[in-house]
Amino acid sequence: MEEYITVMETSNDSVSKAPIKWHLLHMLQVINGVVYTAAQSDPDEYDSKSSFSWFYVSTFGKIPRGRGKAPASVNPSFDISEEEIRQTLEAAKQSLAAWSDLEKKNYFSHPVFLDLKKSEIKRFLIVHTRHHLDIVEDFVEPI
Repeated sequence: MEEYITVMETSNDSVSKAPIKWHLLHMLQVINGVVYTAAQSDPDEYDSKSSFSWFYVSTFGKIPRGRGKAPASVNPSFDISEEEIRQTLEAAKQSLAAWSDLEKKNYFSHPVFLDLKKSEIKRFLIVHTRHHLDIVEDFVEPI
């Protein structure tokens, strides 16, 4: 992810309406928000209901392009500085360092995928990050 900061201003409407810098910041905001929310959750309130959408995404490891819309909390404007990305990256590293402190049933409530417990959150973050990195790689040759 860090490698793409050098080309963060790149945009190409045929790939995505959002420039690379948006995808980078969005990925990092999702990591921070999801881990923070899971850490604040009460494991006793975890609901094990599942959704077909989560089954599909977790099984195939793919999020179909153009199907979702980022909530406002992780939908940054296009006015993004390198410093903001780097600060959010450092925060994400700290968030992931605290991962081991989560209990198995700490959870994140996703608007489509429902409650995702720790192991499912890990899968979600991997698939979500890969989804956006694939988009970024479509902008430029891999660095």
